[in-house]
Amino acid sequence: MKRELITSVALASFMLGVPALQAANVVSKANSIKKEVNFQNKNFKVASKDIQKGLSNTLSAIAALEKKKTAIAKGDLKKSTKFFDKALKADPKLGLVPIEESVSVYRYDGSPKNIKNALKIAKGMLEKHNLQFVRDILNPLKDEIVITTHYIPMDVYPNATKIAAKLLSKGKAKKALLELKLGLSTIVGDQATMPIPLLVSQDFVTMASKIDKTKKKEATNLLRKAKIELDKAILLGYATKHSSEYKSLETKITAIQKEIKGKNQVEKLYKDVKKDFKSLVHKTRGEKKNFDSNSAWNGGKIKHKSTLK
Repeated sequence: MKRELITSVALASFMLGVPALQAANVVSKANSIKKEVNFQNKNFKVASKDIQKGLSNTLSAIAALEKKKTAIAKGDLKKSTKFFDKALKADPKLGLVPIEESVSVYRYDGSPKNIKNALKIAKGMLEKHNLQFVRDILNPLKDEIVITTHYIPMDVYPNATKIAAKLLSKGKAKKALLELKLGLSTIVGDQATMPIPLLVSQDFVTMASKIDKTKKKEATNLLRKAKIELDKAILLGYATKHSSEYKSLETKITAIQKEIKGKNQVEKLYKDVKKDFKSLVHKTRGEKKNFDSNSAWNGGKIKHKSTLK
């Protein structure tokens, strides 16, 4: 299924003193976000057409039963069973199959200093039990891409559809509707959060590695920006699970900066730090938080458009 990108722009309040970023930083961040969204689009494994049609028909059956259109619901459930059986015949070992994935982008354009000021203010207000003010201060402190995925359990969901069809054939429309809604509750979801500062820092290092060795100032400036982004990631709380790896990256970038000023033999150093970035990004993508999908999935909009703002 196609993906939906919901872009939310989180700006700090004027009291935090968030300055406008330089054009190069803005472009770099936009490019980093675009590359990650494209990566997610490319690697999302779409459910088969049979599973999509089967699920769509069960949703249509629910809508029909809610309007007491029993005949239409019977036809929808018959089609649904046909599509699910076809999908399971093609692969009897089907378990959780992704049916929808959305990408939400939250951007924060402040500096590490702005983040520290915000945290200081929030701490002071928290001591005064001014929770509403604390929420207003902390809510904008998100610089991340959130990938939300919903899955249909193909070892469970089709059975609920068949049970509902049998109940409907016996004239038990209310029980059939309840069974279909219980089936929807088996749809599960998870979320993975990708820190944008990590992606931007990685891109700055890559850019620096491609600069001609004679342009020491430009390379050093890019590496300085890379370290700032890592610092932001740590201050925003994204480095909790991998703090040692973030610190290691900072140390290695510093080593490159020193080497640039000396003999400038940085090829091996760049290779190592890019490898570390790749490993950390891979780990972060794989860390998913499960949640009860029944309250989060809209349960009716299977088709989504993919947009990037």
